Amino acid sequence: MLGGYAMEKTNEYTPDNLFQKLIREIRSYHMSEDMTIIKKAYEVASIAHAEQKRKSGEPYIIHPLQVGIILAKLHLDKETIAAALLHDTIEDTELRGEMIKEKFGGEVLFLVEGVTKLRKTIRVEMEKDKQQRKEASLRKLLLATVEDVRVVIIKLADRLHNMRTLYVLSEAKQKRKAKETLEILTPVAHRLGMYKLKSELEDLSL
Repeated sequence: MLGGYAMEKTNEYTPDNLFQKLIREIRSYHMSEDMTIIKKAYEVASIAHAEQKRKSGEPYIIHPLQVGIILAKLHLDKETIAAALLHDTIEDTELRGEMIKEKFGGEVLFLVEGVTKLRKTIRVEMEKDKQQRKEASLRKLLLATVEDVRVVIIKLADRLHNMRTLYVLSEAKQKRKAKETLEILTPVAHRLGMYKLKSELEDLSL
């Protein structure tokens, strides 16, 4: 009985089951039944990340799927969720921006590239001392939302799932990620009025 329960619980988090959960979440608030862009993004991201695994040993594609589910619970549009499924491809796989644009259009490419640039901005900010970060990081991150706030929302969802699975990292990396989250990303979530997400990020960081 226990073994059967454990197997059922494990199967719940397979990529295909998470994808079906994502589709259900989107359909719960989206009028259109056309999920073509989501299905295509899942297929492309699955192929791009096919040989990669997370620190936990899971297939890497589980991470972008979970990010997509977080965004679907926030009722984001399909282009944003497609970009979430693809958000690590430019930096971590052989998939290039031109290919994303060809398959999904300029809007999705803009969001994916925006998340990639934000990740680099955060790294630069964390190299500064605390006072400099306090003065500059929030301003710089919010400037990235001038053209499209969805870029930062994807990044916040990305960090939320990473924080939920922080236990797989070394203690030193856990502390670094928690500090980065508290000092840079939770103030951004607060400024955007995403209080529930902000609270969970804070709780996971402490």
